[in-house]
Amino acid sequence: MSFGVDDEIEPRFLVPGVHIRRHTEPDGRGGLTVPVPCCGRRAHLADIGTHHQALIGCPFCRLLYDTTIIDELDGGHAAVLQVRDEQIALARRHPRRPRQTRDNA
Repeated sequence: MSFGVDDEIEPRFLVPGVHIRRHTEPDGRGGLTVPVPCCGRRAHLADIGTHHQALIGCPFCRLLYDTTIIDELDGGHAAVLQVRDEQIALARRHPRRPRQTRDNA
């Protein structure tokens, strides 16, 4: 199953193997931003080429995408994202606690 650049996708269709094509935007620093299909948040890719591949994960929806950036030969780029079978497991950072010393114990 494949979805085009303007297709809205219901979460139930974001299953492993689905391909989604999306427009990208330059970020002003030589990279691109790519909207993730699950929630529309934007992933930043710093290094791009004519056929650059990357792994993009959405920490909010916990979906993982194999992503290929394609030079459209008109000055722009497109992204083809394929939903992976794995999900992201994030480690949370605990806030630092002040050290106990003899003076403040």
